[in-house]
Amino acid sequence: MTRFEDAPEYVISLVDQIQTTYFPELARAKIKVLYDLKQRKSKGNFVLGRIQRTNEVVRHLTREEARSEVGYDYLLYLDKAVFETVDEKDRTRIIRHELRHCFYDLETRSTPYKLVGHDVEDFKAEIEINKEDPFWRERVAAVAASLYDTETGPGAVVGEEDED
Repeated sequence: MTRFEDAPEYVISLVDQIQTTYFPELARAKIKVLYDLKQRKSKGNFVLGRIQRTNEVVRHLTREEARSEVGYDYLLYLDKAVFETVDEKDRTRIIRHELRHCFYDLETRSTPYKLVGHDVEDFKAEIEINKEDPFWRERVAAVAASLYDTETGPGAVVGEEDED
């Protein structure tokens, strides 16, 4: 069984919409969206999504699909089971959080797309946007726990991050 699959068109459209609405500096960034079919944890927390820059090999191999001479700039991975279970608002939050890691460096011409870490445990902008539902992550983590660990139920912490 494969670990990843292409995200469906409605997810790609949602990513495009969020990219356009919240991140105009990323308007030209090419983002490949994949579903991760395997549960991931990091430091005891469920990984709902993650984003990474592509390397030269991936950029080369994805030129045709990305319709770009340089291929995709980023790979966005979303936990399929969780993403398809939560509502539209939480889907938007997950994607928006991951896109906050993206940074366009005006001074670097060859590979201007970079990644940045968190301002705090989250991003200050995300805390402000989500102030009406500050515990959304815990709620979504409980959904993940219920999907992946039927023995211990929602909110359970299950092991450490799996090694690939």
